Amino acid sequence: MTTALALISHAIRMLVFETGTTLKVVMPAILLVLGSTLASVVLLPDAIAALQAHPEDMVLPSGGELGLLALFGLCALMGYVLMAILWHRHVLLSGTDHADDLRPSASIVLSYVWRAILVGLMQLLATIPIVIGTAAIGAVIGMTAGLGGSAFLGLVIGLLASVVFVWIALRLSVVLPAAALGQPMKIFESWRETAPISGPLWGVAALLAAINIGINGLAAMILPEAAVVSALISACVYMIEGLVFVSVLTTLYGHLVERRTLG
Repeated sequence: MTTALALISHAIRMLVFETGTTLKVVMPAILLVLGSTLASVVLLPDAIAALQAHPEDMVLPSGGELGLLALFGLCALMGYVLMAILWHRHVLLSGTDHADDLRPSASIVLSYVWRAILVGLMQLLATIPIVIGTAAIGAVIGMTAGLGGSAFLGLVIGLLASVVFVWIALRLSVVLPAAALGQPMKIFESWRETAPISGPLWGVAALLAAINIGINGLAAMILPEAAVVSALISACVYMIEGLVFVSVLTTLYGHLVERRTLG
């Protein structure tokens, strides 16, 4: 657990040590995400409400509205990608000969997106046995436990499944900071590089899951009813969660590939 705490604390320390610098680095991505979110909520409130309605009450928006909503969603998604790339490059290139060239080229962005898709597909394949196993265990619990016990154990199983999912993501995703630096890495290489600390990564996955639960719980308590403000706060929550995960990946790459210390 010591290594897990060292990895998490190093990742978070990089984010909060100079908060102003962190915001400056990822500000283009923040503006893209919040701008896309604001545009979709303000310009297409009926379309969003229709898609969130119960299936029996759902009225499909027009093709134009769906297309515009998809465009805003794609822009927001690219904002998250840009946030990750900018942070990887800021941390890993600062102090090197490439420190004056932190802006990513189009080829680096496309390479990052492609590897993110590959990692996502691998995670999807890994999710299948996790879902099947979770469903089977849940069915057994439902037959042998009471309603209260079943609900509690179901929650525990769900949390454990999420930890497994995050652990797999950590093992596969070191390819992403490599792509951000223009140093392509194969997914099996990421698995190999993280093998020496595969045990401590369980602790990292559990801590990340706990951080996400805490952030989401806090957000749920403060979210207002106003749709615009609620959407912007939710987008900020997702960015915080994403940035913590991205910083962990950056730490893993620096520590495992570039042999940096965690001090």
